[in-house]
Amino acid sequence: MSQAFISEQPARFSFAQVTPVGRSAIATLLVIGIPAVEVIEKYFHPLGGKPFSDYPICRIVFGKWMHADGTYEELVVARISESHIEINCHGGFAAIEAVTSTLLQSGGELLDWQELASLEIGDKLPYWKKVEQLLPRTVTTLATKLAMQHANGEVEEVIEEAILRQQQGAIEQAKKILEPYSNTSQFGRHLIEPWSVVIAGRPNAGKSSLINQLVGYQRAIVNQQAGTTRDLLRAPTVVEGWPVEFVDTAGLREGDDAVEIAGMALAKNLLATADLVLWVHDLTTPWDSDTQQALVDYPILVVGNKLDLSESATTSPRWPHLKVSAETGDGVQQVLSAVLETLLPGILHGPLKVLFCEEMDKRIQNIIAEMALS
Repeated sequence: MSQAFISEQPARFSFAQVTPVGRSAIATLLVIGIPAVEVIEKYFHPLGGKPFSDYPICRIVFGKWMHADGTYEELVVARISESHIEINCHGGFAAIEAVTSTLLQSGGELLDWQELASLEIGDKLPYWKKVEQLLPRTVTTLATKLAMQHANGEVEEVIEEAILRQQQGAIEQAKKILEPYSNTSQFGRHLIEPWSVVIAGRPNAGKSSLINQLVGYQRAIVNQQAGTTRDLLRAPTVVEGWPVEFVDTAGLREGDDAVEIAGMALAKNLLATADLVLWVHDLTTPWDSDTQQALVDYPILVVGNKLDLSESATTSPRWPHLKVSAETGDGVQQVLSAVLETLLPGILHGPLKVLFCEEMDKRIQNIIAEMALS
């Protein structure tokens, strides 16, 4: 979208395209700010003949977006709250450009949709609308299906049912309806943003071979020489509907090569921010107790690799962790399952109940707390 007509005056309102950028059947612009109503009323002429401001909130209105030269775009516009307006137009570049240019000339500020979502005023959007705006970011069938259910008001209906049960005196039943959703926004966020799983370990432990097995394609360079990986390699994949990004790191050891030292520094920084660290140990070498002590500060899952080369590791009951062969693929599915079980404790079994929004999570927690006092 061109910003050639951006006004030099301070922005009166903000807007963003919330559907994916590119040619499409329909494009949606979300406009935020009370002054936008006046601007839209100037250019949008509903076919019903009434001014746009006379239509009630949540009413879908069809009409024409008029230009100064007498041409127009046919649009569907809805005022979804006092300060939020949704404009739906043809998804071709010309229509989007025409509406965008008019809004810019009228004092609007064009933002990325992420920037628009972060505005404080955005917190006034209803939960279902916030989830609807997340739909373009879903990359798995599981995430899209669940987001569509929530965008259609499923969670609000659950709350209404729970409150009805409370009013009928069935307090425990009401709480049971809501409790599966409580404290789940931390998980729902990762249906949109992938989990970060860092694969770390000593040099030549087989990290690169393992990441190739985990994602199912050749992503990392595999070499028998220790220290081949000197940078961070990122490999996105999907595990049972959950987006996961595996990050292959440089082997952690002391060294004097400047590039290798930089790679190890990147790896250590990443360990501190990872959702999970997959520590790969070479089963053909002794376990280092100092390693165990060094890992206590991280969310850790230890995996013994090179099962195919270590006969003793196959039979020894003393190795308490997962065992895998990155060469043959034996044990890879067990590792993937363990990763999800660790990231999603208690979530995987039974119907999936998660929230996409921390504010809704807090609201449900407050309702449960109030029920407990009634």
